[in-house]
Formats: sequence, C-alpha cells, structure tokens
Amino acid sequence: MSLPRPYICFIACICVVLAHAEQLPNGYYDAIQGKQDSVLKATLHQIIKGGERYVYGSTTYHTTNNIKNGDTIWIKGDLKAYGTWHGFQSCDQQSDGSIWDMYSTTKRYFPIKGGSAAGMDIEHSLPKSWWGGTENEAYKDLYLLNPADRVANNNKSNYPPGILSDSNKVNNGTFFMGKDTQWKDYAFSIIDEYKGDFARAYFYVATAYHDMKWDASYSKYVTNTSYLTFTPYLIEVLLQWHRIDPVSEKEINRLDAISTIQHNRNPFIEYPELVEHIWGNKKGTIVNLADLTLTTSENYEIPVDTINPMAYLATEITDTSFIAHWKDQARDSYQLDVFTIQESGHNDTLVAMPGFKNDIIKGHKQIHWQLEDGSDAPYTLMDGSYAVCSSTQEKKRVIRFNNFGTAPTNTFLTVKCCVYKGDQTADLLVRGNNDEVLYTQPLSFDEEYYTFAIPEGTTTVSLIQKEIGTKSKGFHRISFQQAYLYTGDYQCNEVHIDGSPFTLSTTSYSIQHNQPLGTTIYYRVTPEGLRTSNTIAVTQQTTTALPNIITPDQKAQKLLHNGQLIILLGNKKYNALGQVYDK
Repeated sequence: MSLPRPYICFIACICVVLAHAEQLPNGYYDAIQGKQDSVLKATLHQIIKGGERYVYGSTTYHTTNNIKNGDTIWIKGDLKAYGTWHGFQSCDQQSDGSIWDMYSTTKRYFPIKGGSAAGMDIEHSLPKSWWGGTENEAYKDLYLLNPADRVANNNKSNYPPGILSDSNKVNNGTFFMGKDTQWKDYAFSIIDEYKGDFARAYFYVATAYHDMKWDASYSKYVTNTSYLTFTPYLIEVLLQWHRIDPVSEKEINRLDAISTIQHNRNPFIEYPELVEHIWGNKKGTIVNLADLTLTTSENYEIPVDTINPMAYLATEITDTSFIAHWKDQARDSYQLDVFTIQESGHNDTLVAMPGFKNDIIKGHKQIHWQLEDGSDAPYTLMDGSYAVCSSTQEKKRVIRFNNFGTAPTNTFLTVKCCVYKGDQTADLLVRGNNDEVLYTQPLSFDEEYYTFAIPEGTTTVSLIQKEIGTKSKGFHRISFQQAYLYTGDYQCNEVHIDGSPFTLSTTSYSIQHNQPLGTTIYYRVTPEGLRTSNTIAVTQQTTTALPNIITPDQKAQKLLHNGQLIILLGNKKYNALGQVYDK
C-alpha cells in the first residue's frame, strides 16, 4: 500500500531538508494545455529555459544574481552567491548530513567550510561532451548535475545509459558499466531506485536546451534533425528507466530545492506523463492538465520501492536501548544485524601517504616517484586525490618506499587504488628487496583497499603496474589514492550484540543492550532474497540529566574516558551524574 507524501517523509527520515523551498507557482504550466508532440516540447522549452544558475564548481561569489519577486525577475550586480557545490548542500544532502551519491554507497560529507567533497566530482548525468562541453547554462544546471563518486564518474566518461549484457567493467553495487545489448559498446546503468532520476534529467535537458547544437561525434545518441533530440534506441532505454522507477520523494524534494535556486522546474518530475506525450505511448495525444498526475500535489502517493533495501536512522535512543527502522520491502522476513566494533592491539606507521601530490612526494624522505631504472621521474598529473602509476608512453613509473629501516615481524602494506579511468584492466605488482615480485593483485574499477604482508627484513617496497598496454589494445594504468606501510597487531572486528542477528517480520525493532556509555552501535538489515542495506551508526544518549553544575558564562567540554562521558569544567572533571571524577 502506498502512503501519502508527508507520512512517508516522516517515517523515512532520509529526505533532503529544505528551508523555504520554492514550490510550483500558480499557472506555471498553463500554456501546455491542448498542446501535443513537437509543439508541446517547444512550449515547455519556453516555460523552463530561463532562471538563475550558480557558477560551476566551488566558487562563492559571482557577479550577477537573478532575484525573483512575484512574476518579476531582475539582475543585481555584485551580490554574494555560490557555486555548484553549495547548491548540492541544498538539494543533495541527506538528513544525517551525508551526501546523496547515486553513483556509489560510500558515505561522504560536505566539508565544514564549504567547497568540494573529497573523492567526489561534479558529474553531468548527460555527458557535456555530447554538446561540445561549452560552458553554457546547461553546463552548470543543477537538474543535470550530481555529486558523484570520482571512480564511477571517471569510468562513466561520455558513455550513454544502456541495457547491459554484463557489468564486467564496473560493478560497485550501485553503478554498473559493461557492454550494451544493442550498441555492443560500453554503457552505464544504475540501480533501479535511481533509473528514473537519470531518465527525467535527460528529458529535461533535451527540453530546456531544445535549441542546443549536439556534437556530430555523438550522433549515435543525439541528433539535430528531430525534435525528439535522442536517437530511437536511446529513447527506448530512457523510457524503460522512466517507467521502472516512478517519481520518488527524493526527486520531489530535490526539484523544490533546485527551483529555489534556479527559479525554473523540471516538468517531467512534476508531470511524469509528459514524457509519454512527447517520446512515449501518448504521442499524438493532446495534453489535458486536469488528467495528469501532479507529483508535487499533497495527494500524490509515493510508490513503495520493493527493490532497494534501506535502513533508516534510529529513534528513541537512550543509554541502554534504541529502535531500529528499515524500509518495507514486502518480504516475509528480515535479518537484522546489530554489532559494535572491537579494536585490539596497535600499529606503528613506518610510511604514510594519505594522498598523492607531486610537491608532497618531492619533500618526502621515504617515498620516491621513479622510473624502473631508478632514475627520478616527477609526475605532474596529480590532484591530491589520485596519481597515475604510469604514463601512456613506453616507460612505467614506480612508487618506491625506502628509508624506513628494516621491516620487523607483522609488517603490512595497505594500498587504496583502482583501475584508472577508462582503462581496460590493471594489475598491481608489489615488489620487495632487489625488485623481487611479492604480490600480483588484479584491481577493481572501484576504489578498494588491498593489504599485503611484507616479509621481515624488507628494506624497500615498490608499487608498479604489471603492463603498459597500447592505445589500440587498452592501457592498464593504476589510480592510487592512499598507501601506508605499518607494523603491529591491530585488529578491528565486528562483535554482535547478544541475540543478533535477529530474524524478524516487522520493519522496526527495539534493541536492548548493556553497552557502556559512549559505545557506538551499528545495524544493517538484509531482506529475504535481497542484498544487504546500508549501515546505520547509533550514538547513545544518556537518560540521566546532568545536575545544574554549568552556568551560562562557563565553557564545558565533553570527553570520553574508560567508556564514560566526562564533563571537563575548568580544572575539574564530572561524570554523567555530576559527581567529581578523579580517575
């Protein structure tokens, strides 16, 4: 059974939080009444083509800003405005503060002081190269742009959405790339939960920028000779995606958030049946607005998604209990895993490279960027987040660790890396003393951590790709994100709460536990026959009110010591009961 919008928003606790969001203006779509086919699309173009655009990137100022007052829009100069990343904070932030990334399940957060998020790109869902990449209004339109996992984005490149015969190129559980069933070339796909989001963004671009000239190099996908913009097979793919994934609460909230910024709207989110009138099974039929479903109406019921598992934020959190929630997947049973993270032992870091950047490597006494023959080979194509292990030329580059002494027992190397951008494959070679090959590791297209045991007595560790490849056969480069050489006996394990995992038939469950105050507890759910959901972290809250020991003019600091919450006030420490803590 579907539930009305406000109720779903309340129980899900995952919707974008909006302040004074701009909603549908009265009469906004009136001009499309009685229109059909090319005239309908041209009329929509006139309605939605205008409005403001934030500048592309992380910029916090630009010189013009459109201010909307009723039906009047005018321009004022030198007003404080923002770049695309600031816009994402309004339209792509989940209620727990994390970034809503449709390209991966990696949880990331917006930087406190603004700017771009580490490991993410601004992604044009419809590739900008299809129109030449000109920095026009489409280039910076938030309806087209998404915050995207960098590795997925790099692999997506300028490939189209498709119906895949495999996902051999990329499969991170959310984003997929492989050979398309008809084009026989690479295409991308996404979990069903987001297919409609992408399709309706494509239909929007084809309408808002109806008069844009498309690059002839991509005539397989787009055309300048038909008002439909897309070629027949791409239309088939987009219609399938549009029909699989009805308009969601996420899309509606995002629409209102972007409209608040740009003062234009995406009609295919608001009236999804318009897609059928222009590209689908209602071509040739005139539009009667009264007969269309308006998704931004309070009466619109969001279809229940029975495909993609989702765990929601916990409620009624105390120091000994909380209630876990998850999405109804119409399943007979759900397995609920509840656990803590137990850490033991410790590690000593011998060499650390948390990010690759040429000027850092230049000054690093333990890391050297060299050619295989040992000569220095500075590499400039680094942005602090990734570096290419080799160029596309004949010589391979090596990342060499030395000057760390002699590796003791229990020494390990952890490397975060992946296949670089659109390359076909890549194998990582880990070499020891005298360039002896210790390990050969085939890499994934998604960023992953790989850990290798380093033999006692090792004094040099090198990272290099196995093969170079050629332009015709495909390169085999590696994108590095991080590398650490360390020694010790540190371990990190999941420890299940007593009774977990629980087999349940409900979509919420009250967890009772006896964990010390300050312990973080985690849960995730696996519906019968489906994949496992995201993981939720629960921070305990004391149910005992602190005595009135802090006056308004005093500054207090919260600390954790031996699992207890401690209040540091002046030179004294107090526990959760307000008692002096002298341990």
